[in-house]
Amino acid sequence: METHPLIDAYGRVLDNLRISVTRECNYSCIFCHLEGDPIGGPQKVGTFPPLLSPHDYSIVAEAATRIGISGFKITGGEPLVRKDIIKVINSISDVVGDADISMTTNGYLLEKYASSLRRAGLKRLNISIHSLRRNVYKKITGIDGLERAIRGLEKAISIGFVVKINVSVVRGLNENEIWQLVDFAHQKGVVLQLIELQPINSGAKGFEKLHFPLFLIEKELIERGARKFRRKMHNRPVYILPDGTRVEIVKSYNNPVFCAGCNRVRLLPDGMLIPCINWKLPGVSLFPGIRESPREKAVESVVEAFIKVNLLRKPYALYQIYTKDYISDGKELRLTIPKRSFRLLTKRDLQISLHKGIYR
Repeated sequence: METHPLIDAYGRVLDNLRISVTRECNYSCIFCHLEGDPIGGPQKVGTFPPLLSPHDYSIVAEAATRIGISGFKITGGEPLVRKDIIKVINSISDVVGDADISMTTNGYLLEKYASSLRRAGLKRLNISIHSLRRNVYKKITGIDGLERAIRGLEKAISIGFVVKINVSVVRGLNENEIWQLVDFAHQKGVVLQLIELQPINSGAKGFEKLHFPLFLIEKELIERGARKFRRKMHNRPVYILPDGTRVEIVKSYNNPVFCAGCNRVRLLPDGMLIPCINWKLPGVSLFPGIRESPREKAVESVVEAFIKVNLLRKPYALYQIYTKDYISDGKELRLTIPKRSFRLLTKRDLQISLHKGIYR
């Protein structure tokens, strides 16, 4: 099938779709951003029936491939609380062929579903294990589920999934546990992904108290002999330690360099496409077009929705200056965020602002 990739005004190709298949979750993590869903926070299991069916997702997947999207990330809430999640994955994989389909999960139900997910066409898993200490894990997630999450991780590895461990770094809870998590990832032969908190939805509550800047960890990675390179997606820094352990850093907060490498849009559970997790305005709804008949008409309608949401894409690059002090290993460190109010209109504007080297 011939594809026609979409490129926004800043030269960023759209080739990744993050699909939140439910607002429901069996956890209550203290920093949950719920993928930027304006509903605010995760909902209890059984309270928000799905609005999009597996067939709807097959329409979305076909439309996405036509405009050059080749990466699909399934998220929530917690995607595995959807009783038809295997059908959802099948509906996407049947359409997209060899495209990359992955999922982010808390792992609580993964041991049960891992084999079925693999057969359905899922290729990669991001499994959230925010602490290896049972009490800290429960404080962060609200659930005493560490052992089940680890069993899910081990099951996923055993059947051939490519796995990342996601760790949201929380000041006062797990920031002193990073090197144990690095060792754990090394033992399991998987990538460790460290994620800086974002002040979005539940993550906005107590953000100043809980936020821990990942540049402190990056500094120590270099001191321990890690080699550094950057992924194309979000310009993410990746560190390879001497023992081969790969540590990936996700630091979107106050970091327009991250936004400059963004290649995705997001589909919320209510059928709304949004261009950014920080988006506060109305998005582009797939309804009623996604239910049109015949199928080709529905696919064309969703293609038009992707074109419209691509027109809304822009780097989230409006920030305030402030200076903040941190204590690490008894040393006082200072983080300064530059003040800029950019009116970025074109790819050239973005290139000029990044070239000035004002961002961390």
